[in-house]
Amino acid sequence: MHGKVAIVTGANTGLGFETARGLLEKGATVVLGCRDLEKGEKARAELVASTGNQAATVMLVDLANLARLRNFAAKFEAQFQRLDLLVHNAGVWPRTRRKTVDGFELTLGVNHLGPFFLTHLLRPMLERSAPSRVVVVTSSLHISAAIDFEDLQFKVRKHQGGIAYGQSKLCNVMFTHALARRLEGKGVTVNSVHPGVVATELTREAPARAAPVRGLLTPREGAVGSLHLATSPELDGVSGRYFEGTVEKTPSNFSQDVEAQERLWAMSLALLKL
Repeated sequence: MHGKVAIVTGANTGLGFETARGLLEKGATVVLGCRDLEKGEKARAELVASTGNQAATVMLVDLANLARLRNFAAKFEAQFQRLDLLVHNAGVWPRTRRKTVDGFELTLGVNHLGPFFLTHLLRPMLERSAPSRVVVVTSSLHISAAIDFEDLQFKVRKHQGGIAYGQSKLCNVMFTHALARRLEGKGVTVNSVHPGVVATELTREAPARAAPVRGLLTPREGAVGSLHLATSPELDGVSGRYFEGTVEKTPSNFSQDVEAQERLWAMSLALLKL
């Protein structure tokens, strides 16, 4: 990864922190995309100390704020000449229905629309830097999920944290497939990964039953899948796939429905006014 530039969202804690550590250990230049710059700087200091790689930069990435995402993309392009890897790691699992700055239901906004918008902004740079990769952290919970296209943001149906989260993770897998088609032949690959059930801050608001207390992976163990998709030479040219850890798996039938993927893509464009 020497000479390569990577962005990892949600890099100040958990999976993102360990993914950033792994990339720094391999010699990459890593932009730590964090919502809280103070926590980001603390994480940067720890990462530099543990890896010996000084090429870590903290930048404000707030997936709940489209204006801030535009600002980030502009600053990144002004500071860096290339983008070899974009890791969509940040996510939320709120228990109650809340909204982003732009008025989107928070789970959908942060877990799907934010990454969709950020990828849109950075896509030209990814294509110029090819061969490059996009890694989308999803969840096996997508398998039992469905998308209610008539009420994507829980304006009518009762908001349930687990259902909203599962839907957003299904969106991640469908986004991966749809984006892979659009990037075919451009030297940019995109794959999604379920890291396993990891002890992170993600479920800090989730009901107790949603956060198993035994058999949890550590963040470092969970980051193995993201790092595999990000760096493994054997995945050169591999795109539009779903992994659980380092093993390719078959995603849900719903996620493979091309018509549904395209409907979600069109709705996302419309919501984001793209």
